[in-house]
Amino acid sequence: MKKKNLILLFCCALPSGKAEAHDIISSRYSYREHVLPILEAHCVRCHSPEGPAPFRLTSYLDARPQAVAIKEEVLLRNMPPWYAEEGQQSLIGEHRLSAAEIDIIVEWASGGAPEGKRTPGGNTLEKIKPPEVADLELELPEQILVPGKQRETVRLTLDTGLSETAWITGWELSGARADLLRSGSLYRVRIAPENYLGTRMTIDEKLSWAAGAKLEAGEDLALSILYTRPWTLGDKRESVRGRLRIWLSKTRPKRLLHARGLGETDNLPPGSRLFGVLPSTPMKLKASGETEDLIEVFAAPGHWPILYRFNEPLKISGKLEAGPKTRGVVLYTAP
Repeated sequence: MKKKNLILLFCCALPSGKAEAHDIISSRYSYREHVLPILEAHCVRCHSPEGPAPFRLTSYLDARPQAVAIKEEVLLRNMPPWYAEEGQQSLIGEHRLSAAEIDIIVEWASGGAPEGKRTPGGNTLEKIKPPEVADLELELPEQILVPGKQRETVRLTLDTGLSETAWITGWELSGARADLLRSGSLYRVRIAPENYLGTRMTIDEKLSWAAGAKLEAGEDLALSILYTRPWTLGDKRESVRGRLRIWLSKTRPKRLLHARGLGETDNLPPGSRLFGVLPSTPMKLKASGETEDLIEVFAAPGHWPILYRFNEPLKISGKLEAGPKTRGVVLYTAP
């Protein structure tokens, strides 16, 4: 009887809601004060109720069971999914964690993953920017996702209905379920490297260029869409719809957008500026005669296509060197 009373007293003395009973808190960092700001900056764009990731990280109750997995994925550089090495050029939308941020996450996960103090009123919500009005909106056919396939790539040809020549200056892919309609790659007329117009996730903002991509009257657009099926659906069949929104100019911009497949060497026209790179293999890209790489990508998983865009388009003269086995597409603008 005395032994049972001792056990009962010990259990009552444990703090509630702060950590698992078997955890010893040794971390200097807590979820609310140190880890959550990192997650908000790099992770919750996907790991949120509206995002495509299979679980969310916007609350401690959601993040705590994933603490060890978060640590492992961060150390392996699988998450956040950003496979470009640090280099001379800054890239738009970088999700690379700093060494200090990795240290915080690792110590937090290894040291009991404490919650920390609750802040009065909780987190402040960002003001939602009203959507821009697009010049052209194309509805995508309904797609039925059936059990048994985690990912599926669908290629579509879309009739623009244009009766005169126009220049595309930007586009975005939207859908009610970003966890199902993951990403899309857009092409003029048909899917080919030279027709490439960029890759975006449905949770990203509009992809626009300081250039225009010419689309003749009567020409179609081609779209390669990556659909995903979260495990939470179980055996349920699910349908998903989407929309392609396009911004157009009726007058020719000063610069035009072009694309080209990566090979061992590529001659770009005079006055070209390198806008971005979509690798489908690991790669090192540099300008002929230069020692520094323009960009290095150490992994290019097919289930997570990333268009790496330079913060400022790079002025390029002559050839690009990427290696004989490199595959992918470069986007550039020219007068």
